[in-house]
Amino acid sequence: MARKIDVDRDLCMGSGQCVFYAPRTFDQDETTVAIVTNADGDSSVNIRTAVEACPTQALSFDEDGD
Repeated sequence: MARKIDVDRDLCMGSGQCVFYAPRTFDQDETTVAIVTNADGDSSVNIRTAVEACPTQALSFDEDGD
């Protein structure tokens, strides 16, 4: 199954930690809210690091897509 990465737009404060740790997976929209640009862009380790670094816990990652 494909990876599943979710961003809770209501929780995201736009700190950019996700983009810092997984720049080929995340970007920020015009309001600095995180968006997923490519779920396969970075290694699972980098994506997990980005998820853990999020100060508002706005990100979730399921490598199996469940």
